[in-house]
Amino acid sequence: MKVVSGLFFLLFLIVGVDRPLVAMSRLGCLGAGVAEVWVPGLGYVISRQWDKAIVFGTSRLITSSLAYSAYESEYYQDDPDDIYQTVKKEHTESGKTETRIYLTRETWDADTYSSLNFNLLLTSWGDLYQHSCQANTETYDLMLSPFRFDHFYRKPAFWVPFAFLIANYAYFYKASEEESDERVRYFLSRGLKESDLKRDSFPKYYMVGVGEEMFFRGTLQHYFFETLQDVWGVSPSVSRHLSIVGASALFAAGHNGTGFTADSFWAFLFGIYEGYVYHPSLESFDLMTAIAIHSWWDILITYAILSNAEFNESQARVRVPLVSVGFRY
Repeated sequence: MKVVSGLFFLLFLIVGVDRPLVAMSRLGCLGAGVAEVWVPGLGYVISRQWDKAIVFGTSRLITSSLAYSAYESEYYQDDPDDIYQTVKKEHTESGKTETRIYLTRETWDADTYSSLNFNLLLTSWGDLYQHSCQANTETYDLMLSPFRFDHFYRKPAFWVPFAFLIANYAYFYKASEEESDERVRYFLSRGLKESDLKRDSFPKYYMVGVGEEMFFRGTLQHYFFETLQDVWGVSPSVSRHLSIVGASALFAAGHNGTGFTADSFWAFLFGIYEGYVYHPSLESFDLMTAIAIHSWWDILITYAILSNAEFNESQARVRVPLVSVGFRY
């Protein structure tokens, strides 16, 4: 996560330098983006967007504090190999290949809250860049994209990925124990429950769609498209295709296939599709539909896995503070 965060921060510095600004100087908006990394909400204070300083700043302070508390616990699992294990069918009692996930409450909380915090940061960066650090309400509307069916319900591009899921029902959903050669088993400890995973997964993956699309499509891809034309003199048509490929390559670099996440190859293909959804023609951009697709895709895949998994819970009680405040530099 630290490496990926550093990569995204450097990219923000790069794209922020050449962005034409009106309300603030280029350096001032760039400083707002940098400030938002170190102190949640400070970038919005600098750009005098008091409402977002409260909404985004407070949300990030809470999620970062909760994530930090979980990371510091002795029960946090730092090694992915301790969490995700695959056991071949010849070595299991069920006679099926088993994917076993061992999770403590601290590990789950750390992953959930750090994901929320990071995607709120990506959303803030996208907001600051796309609007040149000027006050706006469009970002709030974009954050509601998954529920804006009035915007995308007639667009085939939104429905195509989910038609693919339905067509591959047997792969994503387990029809019965007898018909499946694979099984997913969760081993939950430290008081973590199946209901916790299902409850927390919705907001977590909802914000993944918002944050990643705001950054990769709304910021990086748009920047590449403009720069290829204005700086390199590339034709608009070629710039459109190259910007989609470039943003998708960086999107793929941020995915390594750990656990149930997409690997680089599938992330790249997904990024290409989302790139054309976001920029369907030279004259139009549709970030709202791109966000909706990403959010619902991640949510549906996650719930398909959880709904067909087997859960083993340890009901040991754990005392968790409601709020823990701390900073780390």
